[in-house]
Amino acid sequence: MKRLSYDLSIVNGRIVDGAGNPWYYGDIGITGRTISRIGKIERKECRRTVDAKGLFVCPGFVDIHTHSDASAIEFPGCDSTLRQGVTTHLIGNCGLSIAPLKEPNVDVWLNYWSESYAPPKRILWHTFDEYMRFLEKRGVGHNIAALVGHSAVRAAVLGADRRAPSPKELAAMKDLVEEAMRAGAFGMSTGLVYPPGCFAKTDEVVELCKVVAKYHGIYTSHIRGEREMIAKAIKEAILIGKKSGCPVEISHNCPKYGAWGRTKETLGLVEAARRSGVEVTIDNDMHTDLSPSLSESLPQYLAEMTRPALLKHVSDPKNRERITREIKEDRLPAWGPSGLLKHGRFDRIFMLDVPKQKGLVGKTVAQIAKERGKDAFETYFDLMVEEDDKIHAIYDYTSEDDVAKLLVDPNMMVSSDCETRSLEGPVGRTAEYAPCAFGEHPGIIQRYVREEGLLTLQECIRKMTSMPAQKIGLYDRGILRPGMRADIMMFDMKKIRDRATNRWPHKYPFENFPNKYPLGIPYVIVNGQVAVDGGEQSKTLAGEVLRHESN
Repeated sequence: MKRLSYDLSIVNGRIVDGAGNPWYYGDIGITGRTISRIGKIERKECRRTVDAKGLFVCPGFVDIHTHSDASAIEFPGCDSTLRQGVTTHLIGNCGLSIAPLKEPNVDVWLNYWSESYAPPKRILWHTFDEYMRFLEKRGVGHNIAALVGHSAVRAAVLGADRRAPSPKELAAMKDLVEEAMRAGAFGMSTGLVYPPGCFAKTDEVVELCKVVAKYHGIYTSHIRGEREMIAKAIKEAILIGKKSGCPVEISHNCPKYGAWGRTKETLGLVEAARRSGVEVTIDNDMHTDLSPSLSESLPQYLAEMTRPALLKHVSDPKNRERITREIKEDRLPAWGPSGLLKHGRFDRIFMLDVPKQKGLVGKTVAQIAKERGKDAFETYFDLMVEEDDKIHAIYDYTSEDDVAKLLVDPNMMVSSDCETRSLEGPVGRTAEYAPCAFGEHPGIIQRYVREEGLLTLQECIRKMTSMPAQKIGLYDRGILRPGMRADIMMFDMKKIRDRATNRWPHKYPFENFPNKYPLGIPYVIVNGQVAVDGGEQSKTLAGEVLRHESN
């Protein structure tokens, strides 16, 4: 009996190869986890054939900026991102990796970490390698690559201390970075607007990045200022790359409120650095808003407090007066949404989830303040206290014009800044606003390729596939060629639609916040296995925990 040549073939599709080339007709033959042929393939040669007539066939999307460190444990199927056509997540961004952990500072770091992301219910690792092995053993729906977070490393050695490390402590931090790189980390990230990373000086980051450079890793950064001091912060990131020898990736690099319209300046800094020989690129998502808790936009040092202590602290009128002054003076350049507080734009902060006062949902802080006859800052603090800091709001803090300008820049690639989710778990059933987790990539194709024509299809796909894969160091993914890993997605250009972002143009308040899977993506293949089949997700966990080949 003649042996079949291919385990799977994709026929009759229009191939967009990921390299920026226009589409062409071709068949793809897959053997095991690898693309073995592109050309004419007979069905009789294949165990299974997928007819892609009417579909575009492209590499699976590689998302360079995500926070799925814990959610990939909670939702191992990676449902919300896999169904978008994403086949690889780079986690550990913004300095916020969940490893390494080191006693006696484990609780210190988890307290910081849980301000933005829910930590796992049980911690069964301490070293970076132990975390990677845990993830590997549990299984994942799509590939996971990881960065080691500077803030995690700093907390492991210095706890919550707001000071420079001693030579001995810096050596201990270097050892943790080295352990992570040996374990397969693809580089190191910083979050220089978050504690404890924001307490680090430039030289500290440079020294740690020298370890990363030794293993040919990358440096990614949520830079020290995204608003008024954005130019200075970009220059710092470039300087760190130049001094350490690390390629630089500036994360979600769209100017936030307080720096709107400065994209020509910021993109010019990146281009000038590249001309001088520094390898720097940027990424960005399409969403202009975010839904943190109210306390997350307060000065960073307040994150050190427990929730009861913080609520007691902000109940004191004298503390409120001091915090308000600190916000207005921007003494520590906190992350993007805090710019709305600095500039008094409480009309751009919309109530999303108000557990005790449902009637406030959809109203702005400015509206609530007017109804109560109180100052907006006072109202902001009052809401925190009244709702035990369990209130979430939509901060509309990024300009769509700036997003569009970044999208067309040749040095910019697409990212989501999301955690993978699922409609089957507890997070999927809450009112939590997570459009990027459910619709980032199809939304960009829908809006900026099909509807507005801002990007050509081939350029859009390049920014989602080969460009981030190359930056991370995934040289066997991101392009459709024989010998490459078979990470592939297929979509219908007429039907592809993001159903988690139903607000273009902006219309606040929203009537609902839908967490829905996108339409128009019938097939996703991960490592040669059909993970989304005819629009339905299979039970297989076909993803791999990827490790950087650094030597």
